Amino acid sequence: MTHKKVAILGGGLSGLYAAYLLEQQGITDYLLLEARDTFGGRIQSFTPENSNTSFDLGPAWFWPDIQPQFAQLIMELGLESFSQYDTGNMLIERSRSEPPNEVAGFVSSPVSMRLKQGMESLIKVLRKRLKSPHIYVSKQVTMLEQQQDHVVIHYHDSHDKQPQSVTVDHVLLAIPPRLVIDSIRFTPALPSELTKHWQNTATWMAPHAKYIAVYEHPFWREQGLSGSVRSLAGPMVEIHDASQGNESNHAALFGFIGIPATQRITNESILPTAISAFIW
Repeated sequence: MTHKKVAILGGGLSGLYAAYLLEQQGITDYLLLEARDTFGGRIQSFTPENSNTSFDLGPAWFWPDIQPQFAQLIMELGLESFSQYDTGNMLIERSRSEPPNEVAGFVSSPVSMRLKQGMESLIKVLRKRLKSPHIYVSKQVTMLEQQQDHVVIHYHDSHDKQPQSVTVDHVLLAIPPRLVIDSIRFTPALPSELTKHWQNTATWMAPHAKYIAVYEHPFWREQGLSGSVRSLAGPMVEIHDASQGNESNHAALFGFIGIPATQRITNESILPTAISAFIW
């Protein structure tokens, strides 16, 4: 059993940024444990075959006007950004029995910005900046045990299930509260009111499903369309241009599936229907 001053649980943006701030203050006696095989949490991307472009599967936008600290971090890390493409008309679908209507588009306010090579580039740069050798993936935390003036973290490797433990002075939970309650046991138990509060704390955008369609070129732009679509018929209720820029050799559209998560889980036929309905 080893000992660390700080343990960060979760290797998404919050966890990696917390580690980055610690190191900025000269604190290196920490470890970070991430349960998945990769860092980033819900910030994930994919790169099509024979492509030089990555597309966001999770978060894609940020808004400098209302997120100045985040915008400052982007500048500090030397990442390039660009504004969401919204030039041209948009389509409105009111029912499945009639074709969508083309209407004048609009410019988002505040301006929606995106990162070149996707939001995952932020995760990669942050991870590269960290100097601590004690940053791990595939480590599932199962219990936090309070013992006098320290905490024992019980965890295991996600692949071989080999139990391990470490003692720490402080624990930072960089995990959605609901996931903490569902996956980690506390000894002694957390106060019931706190447990209830965490169980009722929603995770931003967690119920949503996102679908991306990749094309060889942005044909909608050639038609004077912005790529934006709103549908009252569904299942794709909102669509946007997901292309990275003119230097990319692929283009893309992404949309949100307006079907509750509970229905998507219980009805496997919904997603194929949603995907086929996405085709322009």
